[in-house]
Amino acid sequence: MRLLVKALRLVLLGEISSAVVTTVDFDDADGLRLDDALLDAAGFVEHEKVEVYDLSTGSRLSCQVRRGKTGEVGVCGAAALLIKPGERVTVASFGWMKEKAALKHQPLVLRLDDDNRLILTKKSKAG
Repeated sequence: MRLLVKALRLVLLGEISSAVVTTVDFDDADGLRLDDALLDAAGFVEHEKVEVYDLSTGSRLSCQVRRGKTGEVGVCGAAALLIKPGERVTVASFGWMKEKAALKHQPLVLRLDDDNRLILTKKSKAG
């Protein structure tokens, strides 16, 4: 039997897996620009803090996510020093939940093809 602790848990809310970086822009404000449709499909909110994991180099960074052009996965500002066009990244959003809700929660996971088109959407199994 699991003892429920009255605490909030930080859990994965949504993830975009295997996105291909299309652009870098050193002159734009720090952040990640995402295709409107992808941003909405993943349940991300513009200016939300996200984690970005570079699957090519292992670099990890935190930044805000903003709306971009169709097909765009753009890395901006200082983050552009860590990630280059053509590299694959995973973008993850986390949020706080009460433990009881967290135990039942299933994060939304999107997988993309080489052109950043959605090929799979699934709810990840909890526990």
